Amino acid sequence: FKQDDKHEFIKAMMKEVADHEARDNWILMPRSAMPAGTKTILSVWSFKRKRYPDGRVLKHKARLCAHGGMQTWGVNYWETYAPVVNWFSARILMALCILHDLETHSIDFVLAFPHADLDVDIYMELPYGFDFNGSRGYILKLNKNLYGLKDASRTFWMMLKDGLEACGYERQS
Repeated sequence: FKQDDKHEFIKAMMKEVADHEARDNWILMPRSAMPAGTKTILSVWSFKRKRYPDGRVLKHKARLCAHGGMQTWGVNYWETYAPVVNWFSARILMALCILHDLETHSIDFVLAFPHADLDVDIYMELPYGFDFNGSRGYILKLNKNLYGLKDASRTFWMMLKDGLEACGYERQS
């Protein structure tokens, strides 16, 4: 943190952690309560200055991510595939909706991936800059999906698919 606006990123970090805690995305627990033989993964901060088109800073963004590179296939993830639409297809659909005067709707998920529950237990180290009682003897047990996990996209997609099917959308395109 050698930039002049580091205090803005610190505020963004505090907001990110508060948002996760408000949604019960993890449980703070003593390292000694972790099952024997279980490994933790690191937490990683991603920072970005969101800007207006003219270049002025709109806001400072801090995203807490899991270090998915520390996950082991067959232990804490199996499948990673999630279907993705390319922008060309989305733009064509939007153009057709405009040409045929069709109604459209969109949804923006705030902290999208952490809406989905995890299938396996994942333990993560406390994020840099956050201590509990001045001790690093604590870890986080993740309750929800987190950006950076190997199967984060798939976990979110499966939750979204199940929700859409429950609303009556039974066939995927």
